[in-house]
Amino acid sequence: MADKKEETKPQVTLDNIEQPELMKKFDFWGIGEFITFLKNPTRIFFLNLLAGLGRGVGFAIGFTVLTALVIFLLKRAVSVPVIGNYISQLLEFIQAQRQTVR
Repeated sequence: MADKKEETKPQVTLDNIEQPELMKKFDFWGIGEFITFLKNPTRIFFLNLLAGLGRGVGFAIGFTVLTALVIFLLKRAVSVPVIGNYISQLLEFIQAQRQTVR
């Protein structure tokens, strides 16, 4: 009886799918280009290196813009009497550090 249940289950194999339909799906999914890409480890290495460099540069630019925005807002907030003294001391410290780095 167990043999009959196994025989009635439809099996999905490449023989069950027509070749043109399979090729259309592979073409739609880009399987051919992906397999070609995986066969070339040097290309994978350099593509990942380039992607890493791009992420690093993007991170650096984003951090610079964010820091500039925070400093700009802190300079605007110096006129607030509650935190003005603290922020002015912080900005003086930042200016002193910039001078020592240069």
